[in-house]
Amino acid sequence: MMNYSKEFLELLNSVKEKRPRTVIDHILKYGFITTEDLKDKYGYNHPPRAIRDVREHGIPLITYRVEGSDGRKIGAYKFGEYNKQEIQKKQGAQFYQKN
Repeated sequence: MMNYSKEFLELLNSVKEKRPRTVIDHILKYGFITTEDLKDKYGYNHPPRAIRDVREHGIPLITYRVEGSDGRKIGAYKFGEYNKQEIQKKQGAQFYQKN
């Protein structure tokens, strides 16, 4: 397992939804996940949606290409650099109450 900061691990553990949790757990166990893993092992017909769910929680992912079992290039994902200030700027829509 990679050495992640305590703050980053807390962010990862705060995710409770099934689809992003699956991606996070797989990356923690194996170091990366591919679109082939998401489709074949976990049954997600649209693997990029699962990746987007993780990113929407403020978790940085790096996308790169690997060769799939059929020889084609497929997407693979691993955790990126965690910078709390940058992540807070990029997290989804923020809503404000009207006074």
